[in-house]
Amino acid sequence: MRLVTSLIALAMAIGAIMVPTATQAADAPAATVTFSPQNAGVLSPGQDLVLDGTLSNPTTVSIPAGTASVYLNQGVVKSRSTLTQWLKPQSTSATDKLGTKLIDIATPDIPAGRSNIPLQITVPAAAISLPATWGARTIAVRVTAGGTEVGQGRSSIVWYPGGQTPQTPQTRLAMAMPLTVPADTDGLIPADQLASYTGNGGLLSRELGMATTHPNMAIGIDPRIIASIRILGTSAPDSAKAWLVSLESVPNDTFALSYGDSDLAVASQAGLKTPPAPDFIIDPRLFPGATVVPTPTQGTQTPTPTPTPTPTGVPVPPAVPTPRTLMDWAYTIKGVAWPADDTVVGADLGNFAANGLTTTILSSSNVSFGKLDHTPTAAARIGDDTALVSDSAVSTLFRAATEATSTAEWRTAMAELSATLAVVSAERPSETRTLLATLDRSNPGGQFFLFQTLSTLFGLAWVRPAPITELTNAASISPVAATITARPEPATRVATFNSLLASEATVATFSSVLQDPRNLTVGRRQALLAVTANAWLGSSDWGSAVDKYLADAKKIIDSVQIAKSSPPLLPSTTSRLPITVSNGLAWPVTVYVTVTSPTGILKVIGDRVEITVEANSQAKTNVPVETLANGDTNVKVTLSSATGLPVGKAYFTRVDVQAGWESAITAIIAVLFVAVFGFGIYRSIAKRRKAKRAANPDGAGPDDRTRSDEVSSESQDR
Repeated sequence: MRLVTSLIALAMAIGAIMVPTATQAADAPAATVTFSPQNAGVLSPGQDLVLDGTLSNPTTVSIPAGTASVYLNQGVVKSRSTLTQWLKPQSTSATDKLGTKLIDIATPDIPAGRSNIPLQITVPAAAISLPATWGARTIAVRVTAGGTEVGQGRSSIVWYPGGQTPQTPQTRLAMAMPLTVPADTDGLIPADQLASYTGNGGLLSRELGMATTHPNMAIGIDPRIIASIRILGTSAPDSAKAWLVSLESVPNDTFALSYGDSDLAVASQAGLKTPPAPDFIIDPRLFPGATVVPTPTQGTQTPTPTPTPTPTGVPVPPAVPTPRTLMDWAYTIKGVAWPADDTVVGADLGNFAANGLTTTILSSSNVSFGKLDHTPTAAARIGDDTALVSDSAVSTLFRAATEATSTAEWRTAMAELSATLAVVSAERPSETRTLLATLDRSNPGGQFFLFQTLSTLFGLAWVRPAPITELTNAASISPVAATITARPEPATRVATFNSLLASEATVATFSSVLQDPRNLTVGRRQALLAVTANAWLGSSDWGSAVDKYLADAKKIIDSVQIAKSSPPLLPSTTSRLPITVSNGLAWPVTVYVTVTSPTGILKVIGDRVEITVEANSQAKTNVPVETLANGDTNVKVTLSSATGLPVGKAYFTRVDVQAGWESAITAIIAVLFVAVFGFGIYRSIAKRRKAKRAANPDGAGPDDRTRSDEVSSESQDR
């Protein structure tokens, strides 16, 4: 017991000593230290190491002046995982082994809440002693105040003694960027928007200029851009026409994205065997002088007409584009699927291939290479399917560098990117591999540092550019066996996509009220593809876009309805029930009115009464009915299309049946007729008597015989 008591006392004593120290460390304000080496992190013998950085204090306690110490780890970084763990540690502490200290410099006070206090550190070349072996090294800056570490920052450099030797192998880098516009809900880009995008300094003008910065930048083109310009014909903005000509002349490799860069993976995972494809209604009047090529109706085959010989020397007039030719383009690479990063499961590749998309661009975080201990080339074989695997880490750093908003951000990303590629190059010195880096599709035109990034990147001795066709050409490279690491779309996104499909199907059913249903279905399909664009992934505005699509569909469905009216009165045994139908669409509709009576008071004679209602108007029709008894009854009125599909909501109205009023009204009319006729006879007699009295005012009348003749004459008049 004495021993136990003594141990407890000793532990309490130690705790009394240690706890304050731990508390002090916990209470010490933490500074945020960021820095990056100049020259993209490349350092050669005889060069000073210049670090640009900032100090920030996010706490509410000021940090006193202290010391910044620079550390260099002289050992070459052997693996990418080691570099990643160094650059992105889960936590840091004062006990971290950072390497050999190179220099100390004084740091200023950092007031509470102050951010981005600049700090530049120059390490003289004489203080740097590294062996001749080239490669990536890790560096760190530790900031202390009052003898306590208040923060540390980490980065990397590449020690390059100079000269191209077998010890500095090269990694080839292919690149791909999407040519898209920001996410929206328009199936076609409006003309005014096209004019803005393709004008001087416009989004598409900037993107095309960026894409052609380097001839090895492969361009994934959104066909919606091409279709939006071509469908306008002669009314397209001049800047858009010129932009399209410039796109045709680019030397870069090109391939097609899905229309609107729509989400291919979510369509596959929702169970669609074929991804949704766009349709178009083309106005021939926008193509004066062009010949019209008939568009085959869906489900039918139109025989190919025999071409009419054209006399020699007579130019052949251009043809009005068809929905198919509207998107035709001379892509240098065919059949590419580029789903968003980390959205694909194994079954998707087979689905893509079945629809002619035989090569899929995937992120390496969506792929497994098994126990491979080095970075493989980007060309992969996944079962029977071909994939181009973009390196996730390299792409992330590539995007960070090109999309940097400041020089400091760009330097940080470039230092890490150059070190990462140096580690890849040193993994297998005797093997040259081709990697793939992709730009982000959610930030069109935001790569303001692209030219600077490419110039610096391909100025490194261990990196060389490569065309993407080097990866797609099976004769030039052997694909690596790989498997899919399933990264399915969120269940909520799949469910939302299914609700969009259901909404589209409802409108397609409703569209049978039109003479040409495509007036509705074409626009709905285009909007569906726009709303499911990959650019919406991760956007907080996607819910609003979905709500708008569903609301527009409901507005269309509700645009044809039975108009409300006052309860009709049916006073006879055979009558016509008036029904008014309203049409809020921009096209005439033809619907059929059906009236159902739940009681025996009213018998409906007309089963389905056809009515055509012009655009944005109302029309009235009469449904023949027969009344069998008097009283009130509620009838149900419905609309349907020519195919019998219901249209709009059922309408219930009260009908007042008073069939007995017919006899009463007839009797009243007869009495009124007799009264009017009798009054006419009386009035005629009165007039004649008055005239005779006026002719004999003194009362001296004729003899009795004459008087008798007058009476007889009056009787005859009656």
